[in-house]
Amino acid sequence: MRMVRYLCVGILSFGCMALSDWLCVLRGRKEAGALFPAGCLLLAIATGGMLLESDFPAWTWLRTVMLCLALGMLALLVHAVFFALNQGGSGAMPPAAGEKQPLVSTGVYALCRHPGVLWLGGVYFFLWASFGTFPWFLGFLGFTAADGLYAYWQDRQVFPKSIQNYEIYQTSTPFLLPTRESIRRCWETLERK
Repeated sequence: MRMVRYLCVGILSFGCMALSDWLCVLRGRKEAGALFPAGCLLLAIATGGMLLESDFPAWTWLRTVMLCLALGMLALLVHAVFFALNQGGSGAMPPAAGEKQPLVSTGVYALCRHPGVLWLGGVYFFLWASFGTFPWFLGFLGFTAADGLYAYWQDRQVFPKSIQNYEIYQTSTPFLLPTRESIRRCWETLERK
């Protein structure tokens, strides 16, 4: 029963992040920016609770590899959301209404417009692969779907109003699934650094 609560809290966390965007960007309530880190914290609490409630299976080399891959995906997620954006002058927190952040279209943001969805999905996929239980499968599906819906809403409603030249970026970079061309562009921009 606790696992269901943690799943609900995790899905609710994306609503908290979306509320932050809606209030800050679309309504000009800059003080609501604190809702974004609160949403991140809720997701971390939900994941931690799920980990504590999980029965740890017998340790095998394959489970160890899966956990290492989950940690790698987590590192990529943190980089994409909190560090890659700061290199371009913007951050994870949304700007106030009327303000536009500079566009970041290099590094992981040359790969696709929402690489955080890929990395978050990877975290929960590899946790599910490691634990092999139904609640982790639901976490993978539920959290990835909620993040995908949140990203779609941002892509259509929030980012065109808050990021400079976002409409051009939408035509040149895939929404979520990288292409051969976007992988090449990503690699080239990473090589230049």
